[in-house]
Amino acid sequence: MAWFEIYSADVLGSYRSMRKRVSNNSLYALWSVALAIFSIAAVVWIIAFIARSQDALAFPLALNDVLFLVFMILFGKGMFDAYHLLVERPATVFLLTQPLRPGSVIAGKAVAITVLNLALVAFVLGSVTAMTFLGRSMHFVIPPFLVADITILTMLASSAGLAYAVLSGLSTWRRKLVAGALYSPVMSSVYVAMSQLKLDGWALTMALLVIYLISLCALPACSFLLLEAWNTMTSSKANAHPSKRERGRSRLYALIEHRVGVPATAVLEMEVRTLLRRREGIGNAITIVGFIGFAFYMYGRLGAMVALSPRIAGLLPPMIVAMSIFIAANMLCLVSALGAFSKDGKAAWVVRVSPVSEEKVVRGKALSVMLMAPFIVAFVAVPLPLLAGLSWYSVLFAALGALAICATQTGLGLWFGARYPNFDEAHSNSPDVMTMYTVMLISLVACCALLIPPFALALSDKILGLLGLILAVDISFGILLVGMRGATRSYRNMEVAN
Repeated sequence: MAWFEIYSADVLGSYRSMRKRVSNNSLYALWSVALAIFSIAAVVWIIAFIARSQDALAFPLALNDVLFLVFMILFGKGMFDAYHLLVERPATVFLLTQPLRPGSVIAGKAVAITVLNLALVAFVLGSVTAMTFLGRSMHFVIPPFLVADITILTMLASSAGLAYAVLSGLSTWRRKLVAGALYSPVMSSVYVAMSQLKLDGWALTMALLVIYLISLCALPACSFLLLEAWNTMTSSKANAHPSKRERGRSRLYALIEHRVGVPATAVLEMEVRTLLRRREGIGNAITIVGFIGFAFYMYGRLGAMVALSPRIAGLLPPMIVAMSIFIAANMLCLVSALGAFSKDGKAAWVVRVSPVSEEKVVRGKALSVMLMAPFIVAFVAVPLPLLAGLSWYSVLFAALGALAICATQTGLGLWFGARYPNFDEAHSNSPDVMTMYTVMLISLVACCALLIPPFALALSDKILGLLGLILAVDISFGILLVGMRGATRSYRNMEVAN
C-alpha cells in the first residue's frame, strides 16, 4: 500500500497548505470564493438562458464542444499538477531513493492528482446544481450522463496530463517526440469520439470510459521513464558555470547591460537561462495551440449562423483574436510574473543578501517576463488576423494590443507576486491559485478598459482608433512601471520564510 501512503501525504499536504493560506488572509480567501461563486452563477444563468431560448437548437456550441473544452482545461491543469507534484519537484528524490517500486510512486501521484481534480469538479457541479434551484431564470435540467461524462473526462485528463508531463521530460527531443507520438492516439480518440463520430448520451460515456482504461496502460511506461524525466527536469534548473555564461553572452545582453546596468542584466540573464532550461514550454505550447484551435473552430461554427447580422458577424474574428492573445499573455506573462519572486523558493535569500538594490532585481525580472511579448506578437498576434482574413490594419492593431496586454499583465503580476508570494515547497513554489484567479480577473477588466475604447473608435475612424491604441499602450507601460514600483516596495519587506 505504498501508493496509498504517497497519495495520503499529497492530499494532506494540499489541505494543510490551503488551510495555512486561508488562515493567513481570510478576507482574501472569502473574496476569491465569492468571485468563483459569482463566475459559476454567471455561467449557470447563460446556460439557463440558452436552454429557454427558442433558437437553442441553432446555437453553434454543441454539448460535445463544451465537454471537449472542459477536457482541454483539465488536461492543462493535470499536466501542471504533475510537473509540480512529481516531475519538477526536488523532494521526489526521497521517493525515488526509497525501496519502492516506481509504479507505486506513479500510482500514488496519479490518484492524488485525480482526486484533487475530482474535488474541484465536484465543487463546481455541486454549486451549479444548487444554483439551478434558486429561481426560474437559472433553472435547467442536468442529464445524469453529463455528470458521468465530466467525471470520466476529469480522470482521463488527469491521467493524460501525468503521462505527458513525464514524457515531455525525457532527455532528448527525439525521445520526447517518439513518446508523445505513441501516446497521441489517446488524445485523438477523445476528439474523434466527440467531434467526428458525434457520440452522445450514454454511448459517449461508454466510449470515454474505454479510452480512459486504455490511457491507464501508459502508466507502467511512465514509471519506467520517471527517473530519466526527473533527472532531466531537476538538473535543468542548475545555473551554468560562470565561464560558460561568459562564452554564451550575446550582443543583446551587452546592449541591455548598457541601457539598464550590470545588476539588472545579471538578473535578466539568470531568469532567461532558468526559463530555457525548464521544460514546461511544451505544455504551454500545447495548451495555447489547443485554445487557439478551439477558438477558430468556434469561429467557423459561428460564421455558419445565418441569424447573425453582418455587423455582429464582422466583430467575431477580432474578438477571437483578442481572446487568443489574452490567453497566451496569461500563460506566458501573467503566470510568469506572479511566480517571479517565489519560484526560487528558500534560496531567494541569496539574492536578498547580495549587494544589489531591490529596484534592479525587479527590473531584471520584469525584463525577463516582457521578453515573451515579442514571441506573442510574432506567433499569435500577427498570424491569427492573417489566418482570419483580416486586413493589415487589423494586424497592426492586434500587435500593438498584444504589447498593451503583455505590459498590463506583467505589471499586475509583478505587484501581486511580490505582495503575495507563495513559498510552499509542496507545490514547487508555484503561484497561489486564489491569487492567480483574482489577478486574471483584474487583468481582464483592465485590458478591456484599455482596448475596447480604441477598438470602438477604429470602427468609425481608423486614424483615431490607432491614436487611441497608442495611448492605451502608453497607459499599459505606465501600469507596468507602477507595478514594478509596488513590487519593489513589497520585495524590500518580503520574508523568505513566508
